[in-house]
Amino acid sequence: MHTADHTLPQVRLFYRVLFVMGLVALPLVWLANTELFWLLNCRRDSHATNFIFLLLTSLADGLWVVMIATVTHSLRPHNLTALVIALIAGNVVLQSGKYLADFDRPLRVLGEQAVCLLGQQLTVRSFPSGHAFSAGLLFMFLRPRKSLLLAGLWLSLAGAGAISRVYVGVHFPRDVLAGFLIAVVSFKLAERAAARISFRESSLRIRRLAFALFSLGVSAIYLFAYHEQTKELEFLLTPAAALVLIYWTIILLMTIIKPAVSKKPQA
Repeated sequence: MHTADHTLPQVRLFYRVLFVMGLVALPLVWLANTELFWLLNCRRDSHATNFIFLLLTSLADGLWVVMIATVTHSLRPHNLTALVIALIAGNVVLQSGKYLADFDRPLRVLGEQAVCLLGQQLTVRSFPSGHAFSAGLLFMFLRPRKSLLLAGLWLSLAGAGAISRVYVGVHFPRDVLAGFLIAVVSFKLAERAAARISFRESSLRIRRLAFALFSLGVSAIYLFAYHEQTKELEFLLTPAAALVLIYWTIILLMTIIKPAVSKKPQA
């Protein structure tokens, strides 16, 4: 099964040029890695900016990316199959890189006194960045296809989410760029694989139930079993995740109840 690409030519060219620029920039970023870190790392007295980037880095977490993607997909369908494939395959590459490279993070390399750190104190397995990978996947999943302006704005937001990992002091620029590029390649390959997969043999109700259960499970994991939440933002993110949980509970109940109601005999 082939899925047509409805991306406008100028938008497609924009994405391709940016991808090539990212590949070319990777060795340059690697060479200027420490200098760029000092440029992008936070300042302890920039309270408003610190809050914004701490929020962005929290939303770039893999669980939040999945929550955002699934809610968005429920309101307006996107290529969720490609996202799932890219998430699984890309994470194999990502985690392999983390353990094989085993690079230390800025806190250990540069010292606690030198690094402006917001949030968790992470010290190992810096390369590549998992949050930048997640931000890149969300960018690819929701990327605008018919507006160059929206494409630029969305890239700026997703890019800020990735760069936030440098800003909060837990990654170097090379980690972030590599993670984002892995996401782009993973998603493009996943789109090709997803075009060959069809779920038409399973009923629409079964697919909806599975999707609602999966999405409900992700929000439940974040609320009750996830230990890497940003403590400074729990007052905001915990209620938001609870709303997502309630949303999927309602969707699940509606999916279960609706067929039962429709099958009731008419008086």
